[in-house]
Amino acid sequence: MVKAVQTTISCIIPSLRRGEVLCETIRMLLEQSIRPHEIIVVDQSGSHTKPVQQKLQTWVEKKRISWIQQSEPNASKARNAGALIATGEILLFLDDDIRIAPDFLSQYEQTFARTGAVGVAGSVLEGESEFSNCLEPKALDEPLGWLLNFPKNYGHECETSFMMSGNVAIRRELFLSLGGMDENYEKGAHREESDFAMRLRRAGYHLRYNPKCQVYHLGPSSVPGGGARNWQGKYGFGYFHHCIGDWYFSFGFWTVKTAPQLLASSVRHFVLNRRNVERPWRLPLALGYWLAGLPFAVARRTFGPRLLQRNAAASGTAFTTSQ
Repeated sequence: MVKAVQTTISCIIPSLRRGEVLCETIRMLLEQSIRPHEIIVVDQSGSHTKPVQQKLQTWVEKKRISWIQQSEPNASKARNAGALIATGEILLFLDDDIRIAPDFLSQYEQTFARTGAVGVAGSVLEGESEFSNCLEPKALDEPLGWLLNFPKNYGHECETSFMMSGNVAIRRELFLSLGGMDENYEKGAHREESDFAMRLRRAGYHLRYNPKCQVYHLGPSSVPGGGARNWQGKYGFGYFHHCIGDWYFSFGFWTVKTAPQLLASSVRHFVLNRRNVERPWRLPLALGYWLAGLPFAVARRTFGPRLLQRNAAASGTAFTTSQ
């Protein structure tokens, strides 16, 4: 028998220069079949157009949303800030450029109630909005199969360590007890959710993945600006802070077994990607760009992670370990 659990859901949305897109995301949350416990927008934009400013302010005055300002553009820090003021038992982290169905929150609530999970990861659809029914055996390989090979549009429910920070829900006390997101993953971040998932896994927990908890991510073709896309390199080599985050994650979780896998994955992503392979002259430049992030990552690992200062004993909450 599944133990009944309280499923008050606090929706936390870090946002950076998204304006009307953010407002549309909020509107869809307000029109859910079950009402969210609260919607917390952590806004790093600085300013908005007058119509957007008025719309957000009206929602605040009607107590439909909490709208807090953060000067440093840092998605991990924004998620932590939202978690600290949230009052719901479940923290649901969302991107600001998504589309959701009216039963989105209901699917999360039902999954928590049915499974008693410590966290639930949802699917992320893009492009043609199709689910994949194929899960390659290597996606189940320990300890990194879920990170390197689990498809974000997988169509079947299962237990996993996979999560994406734009559509994942965690019990608040557990999130805080693990220190939240590491704020060393700066700006639009890279690997910050993988870092949290590894710490969650090392603590003995797994997530429940449910494809019905789905979002459609608009992506750069629909929303070319805002969010992580504020820092796109002008030569098309991606985001430099992603290079730093990639090295920083690798240094934190390298073992004899994982080091070759992490290095191979990074080289494919940053150097041997399609854009560079089709233009071979770019390859040495891309390699240098990626390697340039290494000393910054070393410095951050030297000083240690930037986690929330809270531990499991202080939370006073016990969780059932899912092995």
